[in-house]
Amino acid sequence: MVDRAAWNGRASQRQDPAEGLSIVTPLQPSRAGGSGTFLALLSDRRQWWVKPPNNLQGAKVLVSEFIVSRVGRLIGAPVCENGIVEVPNELAGWEFRPGSALVAGFGHASLAVDSAHESRSLEHRSNDDNARRHVGVYALHDWCWGEDVQWLYSASADERIFSHDHGYYFPPYGAGWNTSELVSKVLEPHFGRWPSAGLDASEIERVAGAIEGVTGADIERILQEVPASWPITDDELETVGYFLEERAPGVAARIRELARTLP
Repeated sequence: MVDRAAWNGRASQRQDPAEGLSIVTPLQPSRAGGSGTFLALLSDRRQWWVKPPNNLQGAKVLVSEFIVSRVGRLIGAPVCENGIVEVPNELAGWEFRPGSALVAGFGHASLAVDSAHESRSLEHRSNDDNARRHVGVYALHDWCWGEDVQWLYSASADERIFSHDHGYYFPPYGAGWNTSELVSKVLEPHFGRWPSAGLDASEIERVAGAIEGVTGADIERILQEVPASWPITDDELETVGYFLEERAPGVAARIRELARTLP
């Protein structure tokens, strides 16, 4: 058991990034979706989807996006590459959606997937390496309390799956997760009800072991990367840290149960 009090003060040293990704040129304003995500060329010369500091769903969406993708990377889940992105002063005022203008500050960026199409169905298991990648989808959904799930499939890579748009993860449902719900649901299963047929058995064991191998220090390092200027409290972030650490053993056990249901 993890003591919630043991997380006190572990998100208190956050700073804004001194260097890193920044927007060079907005390429395409937001056309759909609730947050106002837009396509931009960033300073690494690659195209990314950006949720701006003043996105239309609120600051907690940025926090969820960042944390979920980063903990996904800890266990090898099929998440898109992500990062914190700076909106420079000279781009303030550009309309990322009609009537909504950028403000300077830090947003969240997700690397664009080549020839991607979006679906809310977990499919194409027999394509590419998806028999393995789907296991990470199960794990991330349970561990981070997935809601409003969405996946990208790359048509140019045999429908390879990517988990993206994690803004509504963490309880309760929606963009406004809170500490009381994180605490009350910390041990409650939240497993996706998808069929297990076709999953890779060796990946089930690998992912379960990876979750068990994540330490509180691993999670703390992710929380410390959350920009200090994002309007989120230390207590809220530390409760997320407690939620993820305390929840991990149960998630690993539920992932292993998948192996018993394979045909």
